[in-house]
Amino acid sequence: MTHLNTVVLEVCDGTNPLCMNINNSNFNKGQNKNCSMYRFRISFLGTALLLFFLSQVIYGLSEKDGFIELDLWTEITETIPAMDEVKKSYLTDDEISHRVLEDAAWIISGMIYGFDVIYTPLDLARDVDEHLEVTPVASIPWGDEKLEIIDTWISNGKFSLQVRYFPDHSQITRLKLWQSNLFPDAEGIGNVSFFSGYQGRVESIKTGIKEALRNYLRIRNTNKPREIRCRVLLSEAPYTILDAGGYKSRIKITIKFTEVIPYAYY
Repeated sequence: MTHLNTVVLEVCDGTNPLCMNINNSNFNKGQNKNCSMYRFRISFLGTALLLFFLSQVIYGLSEKDGFIELDLWTEITETIPAMDEVKKSYLTDDEISHRVLEDAAWIISGMIYGFDVIYTPLDLARDVDEHLEVTPVASIPWGDEKLEIIDTWISNGKFSLQVRYFPDHSQITRLKLWQSNLFPDAEGIGNVSFFSGYQGRVESIKTGIKEALRNYLRIRNTNKPREIRCRVLLSEAPYTILDAGGYKSRIKITIKFTEVIPYAYY
């Protein structure tokens, strides 16, 4: 089984006037009529910024069931308090749902298509700055009908969403091409400052990819490379927490190396 991603919330019972509605008309309408509208309860705990544990778990494509199940969760407030008192700290329902669905699309794309990675390690002796590019090979489109919202709820200051994605034949074929012993696996932990904002969740996954590459090559290459080019697939769920003032993600990837360029070439 290949593993993918997750988000979570508490379903509103419809009795609270602070419920907010999310219409999933931009996503799958036909597969589950109960998913056409969700109601949420947001507990307003004051004006202070909510700091809480954050994690993402990706459940993968099951050959038996034929879908990817993903649970995701995100903040219901801005992660960085606004300096301008006029600006609100609490997010609207549209802002929350857009952020979490955007993360879901990015992660699912990384689990099906993978990412092209270019990484230049930091080298102080050679006055070389670190550089990292993580680019999706392809992305599932916004409004993809194969993405179905299953459940939503709010709990402990977190907005959670459960989705299922039903890959088509061509996407399943792509995944099977990665099932080879020729492509090594590697693990890494990425850390990004809390002050990077809500984008820090994705950025910490990108940094985790970088650290996984470093961990794999460190014990196999005695000399630091000038540049690493490869394609990677998220092979297990990124697990992300808000820890020590930043986002921390543990990831596992499968790697197809394109080129590892040593300094001897320059």
